[in-house]
Amino acid sequence: MNVYHYVRYSAGRVPDAVAVRRPHGEDVTYRDIDRRAQRVAAWVDSQGMADDARIAVFLPDCAAYASVVLGIWRAGRVAAPLNARFGTDELTYTLTDLDPSALVTADAFADRTAAIHDAVDALDADSTVTAVSGGVFDERAFPDAESVPASDPVTRLDEEPAVVMYTSGTTGRPKGVVQTHRNVTANVQCGITTFDYTEDDVAVAAVPMFHVGGLYGVMLPILAVGAEFAILDAWDAARWAELVEETGATLTGLIPTMMVDAVNTPEAVERDTSSLERVFYGGAPATVATLDAFEEAFDCAALLDYYGQTENTGVSVTFDESTERKPALLGYPMDSVRARVVDFTTGDDVPTGEQGELLLKGDVITPGYWNVPERTEEAFTEHDGRRWLHTGDVVRRDDEGLLYYVDRVDDIVLTGGEKVAPTAVEEALQAMPGVAAVAVFGTDHERWGEAVTAAIVPGEAGLTEEDVLDYWEREVDLAGYQKPRRVVFRESFPRTATQKVDKVALAEDVGSGG
Repeated sequence: MNVYHYVRYSAGRVPDAVAVRRPHGEDVTYRDIDRRAQRVAAWVDSQGMADDARIAVFLPDCAAYASVVLGIWRAGRVAAPLNARFGTDELTYTLTDLDPSALVTADAFADRTAAIHDAVDALDADSTVTAVSGGVFDERAFPDAESVPASDPVTRLDEEPAVVMYTSGTTGRPKGVVQTHRNVTANVQCGITTFDYTEDDVAVAAVPMFHVGGLYGVMLPILAVGAEFAILDAWDAARWAELVEETGATLTGLIPTMMVDAVNTPEAVERDTSSLERVFYGGAPATVATLDAFEEAFDCAALLDYYGQTENTGVSVTFDESTERKPALLGYPMDSVRARVVDFTTGDDVPTGEQGELLLKGDVITPGYWNVPERTEEAFTEHDGRRWLHTGDVVRRDDEGLLYYVDRVDDIVLTGGEKVAPTAVEEALQAMPGVAAVAVFGTDHERWGEAVTAAIVPGEAGLTEEDVLDYWEREVDLAGYQKPRRVVFRESFPRTATQKVDKVALAEDVGSGG
């Protein structure tokens, strides 16, 4: 079924209800969203593009995002959200790979849009529409609904593509992940029932809309139940807390680095955020120290892990409010997936408690990568006649069926013949007084192959490597080979567009002596 119908139903049921709250602007109703989506669909229809055409969405985080994506779906085409922080080189690579029939952009991105026209053969001024001007939907850019009415919504079947969403590209070139209408609707359905979204909810979207956390974690489930949400146009901890207070938000989603920012921002902590009933965290591991500090600072009722990937169309593992918080806890596989934990070499299921790679299959799992059949073949394995996705994540499962995160397969540090999971070292050091943030990775070492390296953002002046290593000896109960052999200090860490710590850039900086 076409995903568009979820929001069309809400627009018919509660047309005058607020969909997007704008505390310092005009609120957007469900009627507004659907009317604008119809105008976008009419524009798409007027372009004479193929039925399965891909349309690139290059927009800032704003209320118009919903109408643009929904309009593309109403017209039966495939939406391709672009990372709004990509530079010209990354945009050129991504768009050349995607080969879109049209581009939807904003006046704020005029310079990069012009560069795209120069570099990408498939796109020019005629195939581009500026949907957002001055931060709001530009009605003038689209056909008038009365003079050029949109066609009826196009039927789309479950297996047909709805989205091509590109990965962040921090470990290589961005890869286009195909997400079908069934992938998206299954994620929305499962998210609503698992997290009990209702029309009384108010969400603050802090994760970008081009990311699964923004598009599928907030926007779509909120619109599907007829609730409302506010959008943070760029990450700012003080502004996030202010928006929660202004809207009386009941839920929000954050990357763990955002939680660290919020805890260390006095202007955020002083806000009244007690309305928060659920705070989802994901995109990277969160230490217990970070979660405890955030919970104490912001008085939220529940902190819930949101484990997922672009290839999972968002969340696929989580837990409920009754589950005891433990270090590295991910939760149970959701109803939309089945999970296996397998040996890295044999592919056989490992015994309970042992580490292995997490494999997933289910309604939310991508059918594969856009335009890269060899990568798709590598990403899946056959077992009992079914395709299982290699997540690339090392986990373990306990006797109750709960999954615990160990690390990324590619991030494991190989030092002196031993394997070290950076998350375990980060968990230990984040609990140290005076440490604001920590990132652990391997750097080249002549004797050990790789040295366990800890980069630290101090929370107080005067913190030294000797302080850190003394703390390790006194307080940390981990094997000796997991002790950092190198400790460096930074004022801040480089971030990806979704506010994750960019460990690739950080390791390169540290490795080069920066």
